[in-house]
Amino acid sequence: GMDAAPKFNSTPARLILFLEDVDAIADHAMLTDEQRIKAVLRYMPIKEAETWEMLDEAALPDWKKFIAAVKLLYPGCEGDRRFTHTDLKNLCAEQVHMPMASQEELGQYYHKFFKISRHLIVKKKLADLECNRLFLDGFHITTKTAIMQWLEIKLTDHHPDDPYNIKEVYNAAIFLLPSTSLLETCSEG
Repeated sequence: GMDAAPKFNSTPARLILFLEDVDAIADHAMLTDEQRIKAVLRYMPIKEAETWEMLDEAALPDWKKFIAAVKLLYPGCEGDRRFTHTDLKNLCAEQVHMPMASQEELGQYYHKFFKISRHLIVKKKLADLECNRLFLDGFHITTKTAIMQWLEIKLTDHHPDDPYNIKEVYNAAIFLLPSTSLLETCSEG
């Protein structure tokens, strides 16, 4: 159905994954290059589709040339600079202001953090220790305090100068956060 349709949120970071999704579906459907171009334009947000349709390559039946032209519209969509250290710090700075109410919200934060930090670690632009410290620093003070207290009790031999590793912090948060938001539970009752 429509839920399985590829989605593009107009950001460089999502472009490559979106195009890979479209390619997989187009391969399965055995679409020609011309059909692929028409299909991808149907999955786009309208403002993006209008821009993509204006590309000279959109009129050609050449998928590879079309995709190359599209990528030029999104600097940073591929390569070593896809995510930056600033992206990770900004994520943590935004996240620290949002109290976490459920494991689902933890999962959303972890997913975003993992995607950016893993890229930076693989590209040797982020050290594991700094990554561990940043992950915990992204939690709202109330959640962070509870996590720290839980970890201090659980890991008695942990040196206070060393950051807890992400798995330890994540497991503590899973233990402390409800599986669903209390607000959702109350509103359903």
